[in-house]
Amino acid sequence: MMSRAIIAAALFATAFPVSTVAQAPTWNVEQTAVWTVVTQSWADEAAKNGRWPGNYVHDRVVGWDSSWPLPRYKTSIEKWSRFQDKQRQILEYELAPAAITVAGDTAVVHYTGVSVSQRAQDKPEREMFGAVETLVRSGGTWKFLSVTGFDLKKGN
Repeated sequence: MMSRAIIAAALFATAFPVSTVAQAPTWNVEQTAVWTVVTQSWADEAAKNGRWPGNYVHDRVVGWDSSWPLPRYKTSIEKWSRFQDKQRQILEYELAPAAITVAGDTAVVHYTGVSVSQRAQDKPEREMFGAVETLVRSGGTWKFLSVTGFDLKKGN
């Protein structure tokens, strides 16, 4: 058990930027595994490699953020993610975990982030956001069941 915790701590320390680790409390193995999925999903979305959202979301996922008038399901999330891939480039982003709780096969993650993106030749746009996401363990991996995001402040 002790070696497992040491391995998890070492993986956590090497997997995240120093700024993220400095802000995070001490997570247990399950919380670390959930946060790894969140951060990797962002890395894949920024890389436009086609893994987000398909590899990360549960078939029954529902999402709602400040840019949509009502919640959306998997097909819509995938469709608009592909469209956004063609329209904008994420230039930089940083995520900061606020709270992660795990109960059985369900996890709820609260975090904030800052991203800078650009559409075509437009001026880069900086956004600050909050997110509350629910993940479920499915087939031994964590999948997003609910994704909710909101603007904290728009800046230049």
